[in-house]
Amino acid sequence: MVEVLQHIGLVLLYVVLLLLNVCIFLGIPGGWIALGAILIYDIATGFSTMGWKWLLVMVVVLVVGEIIESFLGVVYVAHKGATKWGVLGAFLGGIVGAIAGGFVIPFVGSIIFGLIGAFAFAVLFEYIYYRRLDRALQTGFFAFVGKLSAMFVKLVLSLFNLGLFIYLSWA
Repeated sequence: MVEVLQHIGLVLLYVVLLLLNVCIFLGIPGGWIALGAILIYDIATGFSTMGWKWLLVMVVVLVVGEIIESFLGVVYVAHKGATKWGVLGAFLGGIVGAIAGGFVIPFVGSIIFGLIGAFAFAVLFEYIYYRRLDRALQTGFFAFVGKLSAMFVKLVLSLFNLGLFIYLSWA
């Protein structure tokens, strides 16, 4: 009976960790919070589940996710032919939008305004440079897609950590 309850508890923990990872789209650092929960679980089990080496691997994966999120949107916009001004606008707009959005609408505001900010600033900066709205809007669209893609990459990396935890803890 005890073993059944332990497995039910683990499954519930997996569900909570999955929900935390999905919170990445709400501007919440779900991967990092999930890692904190995994660390607490590992401490409670005397580090018999993960151990420091696997926890360090998880930290590295999350750091890589943060780096990719910061730069993928910008690299994607540049790859699609934006000028340095359009790229700069996409980068600054994503940051400004995410910060401002958190104050306007708690939780979801960061993501919504981060995407809108990347789009709007890329359009503005590109329009100032080219004076062509069609090109500016195209750059803004690519900034939006790049930022959204970066968030998906971050989610996938966080889900990798969850999969690793499930693999190591279900034995």
